[in-house]
Amino acid sequence: LVDFNPPVTVPELVVRAGASTGATYRVVEFLQQEALVERTPRGPIVTVQWRQLIERWAEDYGFQDSNVTCSYLQPRGLATLLKDLVAAADLRYAVTGSVAAQNWAPYAPARSAMIYVDDPERFAQRLGLREVQVGANVLLATSTYDVVYDRSQNVDGVSFAAPSQTVVDLLTGPGRNPAEAEALLEWMERNPDAWRR
Repeated sequence: LVDFNPPVTVPELVVRAGASTGATYRVVEFLQQEALVERTPRGPIVTVQWRQLIERWAEDYGFQDSNVTCSYLQPRGLATLLKDLVAAADLRYAVTGSVAAQNWAPYAPARSAMIYVDDPERFAQRLGLREVQVGANVLLATSTYDVVYDRSQNVDGVSFAAPSQTVVDLLTGPGRNPAEAEALLEWMERNPDAWRR
């Protein structure tokens, strides 16, 4: 609902989301009650309050709360990490958070990377990351839902999560992440044609 311009029928939404028909109808009904979407009687969804929908999503989701995460160190820094990611094109991953937001709404130099991966140990070994308890600059997350990879964008050989996923991860992140989310939301509002389909 966030990434695609309406109108969209519930059956189309079922296909796009890969969810069950019953669950999709229940979610649409809930979103209607919350005034986040408008739907014609027995017809398509015609309006989506996408920013408010993202903010509502962030109430029930958290990057570290909703995923299994592990902390790592790339001793040579994030520039080396990004270079190494280009060489790891055969691995499935999606960079999110501050590093991803730099593509659309640079806020301040990123201090750490947040990356969705299928197998953190294999990924870390391949990229030469060291698991650490303190001083991490890379956070690897394993999600139970493949949606974190949906609509990923390849920029200069690096796979970045969609802006919608990135912004909800920032909204629920530590430190200055919520301020970075605000900057990204403002960019999304100014440039809907650059990220909505």
